[in-house]
Amino acid sequence: MKLSPEVIKGLSKEQLELLTELSELAGKEAAITEQIEINRRQAEKAGLNREKEKTSSLIDDHEYDNLLSVRLIYEREQVKTQIKSVLSSIINAGLGDLDIIRRQAVNYGLQINSK
Repeated sequence: MKLSPEVIKGLSKEQLELLTELSELAGKEAAITEQIEINRRQAEKAGLNREKEKTSSLIDDHEYDNLLSVRLIYEREQVKTQIKSVLSSIINAGLGDLDIIRRQAVNYGLQINSK
């Protein structure tokens, strides 16, 4: 079932709150991922000798982009854990038949039991 305005109108308060929480977490994940990508592009511009086996500075290291994003990568993993929890709650609240929930449940290691 598609998440349409008609479906949204028929949701309970709990279901609406859960979907709202999911949308907020999705926005956080997108913002963090965008910042990680910006760091990656900056690292690509800064790294002059990344192909060398031995580097003379951090900016030359092929893992420099991950180093720049350590905090962001950790935060994104925390958000993903929260998303998994909310998805599980959404499924338990009876919305496991929504297409978006079915698709994302797989991405977060959740299974939806068919009725």
